[in-house]
Amino acid sequence: MQKKLVNIKDLNSIRLTNINKKIVLTHGVFDIVHIGHIEYLKEAKKFGDLLILSITGKKFVNKGLNRPYFDDDARIRFLCELEIIDFVVLSNDFNSTNIIKNLKPDFYIKGPDYKNKKNDKARNLGIEEKAVKKYGGQLKFTSGKLFSSTKILNSHFDDFKIIDQIKKINKIDSLYNSLILKDYHSSLKKIKKEKILIIGEIILDKYYYSESLGTPSKENILSVNFVKKKEYIGGSFPVVKIVSEFSNNVTFVSFLKGNFMNSRLKKKLNSDVNLKILAPPEFKDICKSRFIDINTNKKIFEFYEFSNTEIHNIELEKYLKSNLKKFDKVIVCDFGHGLFTTKVVNLIESKSKFLCVNVQTNSGNRGFNLFNKFSKANLLVLDEPEIRLGLSDKYSSLDKIINSKKLKLFNSIMITRGIKGLLYKNNRINSNKYLNFPALNTKAVDTMGAGDAAYSYASLFVNNTSNSVLIGLLSSIAGAIKTTILGHENFVQKSTLEKSFENLLKL
Repeated sequence: MQKKLVNIKDLNSIRLTNINKKIVLTHGVFDIVHIGHIEYLKEAKKFGDLLILSITGKKFVNKGLNRPYFDDDARIRFLCELEIIDFVVLSNDFNSTNIIKNLKPDFYIKGPDYKNKKNDKARNLGIEEKAVKKYGGQLKFTSGKLFSSTKILNSHFDDFKIIDQIKKINKIDSLYNSLILKDYHSSLKKIKKEKILIIGEIILDKYYYSESLGTPSKENILSVNFVKKKEYIGGSFPVVKIVSEFSNNVTFVSFLKGNFMNSRLKKKLNSDVNLKILAPPEFKDICKSRFIDINTNKKIFEFYEFSNTEIHNIELEKYLKSNLKKFDKVIVCDFGHGLFTTKVVNLIESKSKFLCVNVQTNSGNRGFNLFNKFSKANLLVLDEPEIRLGLSDKYSSLDKIINSKKLKLFNSIMITRGIKGLLYKNNRINSNKYLNFPALNTKAVDTMGAGDAAYSYASLFVNNTSNSVLIGLLSSIAGAIKTTILGHENFVQKSTLEKSFENLLKL
């Protein structure tokens, strides 16, 4: 293995020492190596004397959730055992241009599917071909039979048999993947035309990365060594980011005092988002600071900076009174920090055409900010502890919880359950039946914001499709992707979700 494995710095010397030989480069993920790959490599080798295989590092693979299945080391070790390959190099980039620059191959080989530009979903082939030609090489395509690693994973690996799991858990005889995909694309057209209002608190999340030093000799406290700090805009902001990728007409209403935060907010949002930011004199910007173990990414301690009181703002009330009926959909992100007073809630309930509600409890409001401050909504999304708190029911089965008579005025209900997945019930279609969706990622980096991601997708699709499987599946994927992201350093992007969604439906 060691003789075949090279790094990017070695490629130039390989080129110089083989100046009279034709060098062939192939590039890809090579996650599940199958007969199609073998035939592809054999055909590629015919173009020259040396075959160099570049594999994309795990961090840069965009094939959806839980991909690649095998880590970098496992893929490298396997490929180095193949006699037909002369050298293997790990590419830490989204495309192979840096590899091409250092190697200057005579031929750059891609599979027959890349002849159709529509199959180049990463849109890398154009810049890669340009780089190859710049250094005197040629782009060539093989002609062998196509095989799909994704289909092999979905058919033979339990971690990817999500559709089969959904059918089994919910006792569904058949699900038509093509119909689910068709419903998704049909819904996208409807969502794009919607005029959407999002109202909720903005939270500045500060992450203090530290190394634990243990406890001081004279005090019973934890001592840490500060390493670095990162700041993210959280609260309802990630919901706005997700929704604005789908709809061209999004308005965001919130409270914010600091000019610095206001300018950051505008820079990070899509320019099409309409902002209605109010600054009540008694409001204090919400900041939550968390100390993180830099070695494990586990949270050690957190503290809040906020006013922790209701903000009765006449300007907000006037705006809602005059404008709520102009929106096709209202998405409420209630983190319980004073924005949603009784009057604001009453206005939203009485004047919204279609209302989606998420009410959260945290250490600043636990036991007081409950979903039953809203008496009705078209969609209610809560985690299991939050819905149990609101119903004052700690011990009943989830079946009894989701079918509670106290929830009858909420047309659709979603209960998120962390590593246990989520439940989704559409009372408009069937008041007695709900669907159970398994967790799609049980190795979370950070669970913060996973429920918000699921809520975003449920809100987008709930009134645009009658396909409950589609709504639950998209929400599950969104939540799972978010658990792979630390804090709010990124949000669940539409392209990433679509890749996972389409791959899970491949059979």
